[in-house]
Amino acid sequence: MNQCSKTEFEELVDKVFKDRYGPNQLTILGGQCAENALQKFLGQWDLAEMPFRVWEYVSEVVFEKETLPKNVVLLERGRVFGKGGDLMLWRNGPAFGWRFVGPAGAKCPGGEYGVKNYWDFYPQVTFHVCEKAALLWGEQETEKDWIEDRVKSAKLSYPAEGKRVQLDYKIFTHADQVKFVWYFDLREWKEAEHDGRYD
Repeated sequence: MNQCSKTEFEELVDKVFKDRYGPNQLTILGGQCAENALQKFLGQWDLAEMPFRVWEYVSEVVFEKETLPKNVVLLERGRVFGKGGDLMLWRNGPAFGWRFVGPAGAKCPGGEYGVKNYWDFYPQVTFHVCEKAALLWGEQETEKDWIEDRVKSAKLSYPAEGKRVQLDYKIFTHADQVKFVWYFDLREWKEAEHDGRYD
């Protein structure tokens, strides 16, 4: 059995209770948006604080910065994220389901979007949070594209600078179960920050 000093144990306990998130630290919303209202819906969010996009169309997936979907009819999923929050969209027939996780006090668009606030249903829940980084595929070999030997035909293009790119995200857990994930940055991978670890 591993022995730790009383001080080390107290530090561990402090860390467990310090990293708790509840309704005063986090906004969690969800709802539905009609396909023909999606552009208007997206335009009502604070997009300046969520500059990164992942649009999954019927035939391709694109990483972009500060864009709206080119063709909503062909859109299957979307992710709009940054330090201002993480808005996830998924097609549900003629509409899109959506979920937002972001800082406390984030404003939801007004309109017919079936908004539900997580905290109205679960006011006592708290989450532990863990920040992680994931190394994305490819090394930048041209001005705009990244190349990955395992998938040479894949079009890899990221709205970030650097030879390698990482996705920074927060994982929110409750009772040891992942409940929400908040993507918050795309930036250059710096191996020295990770001691050679690839999450």
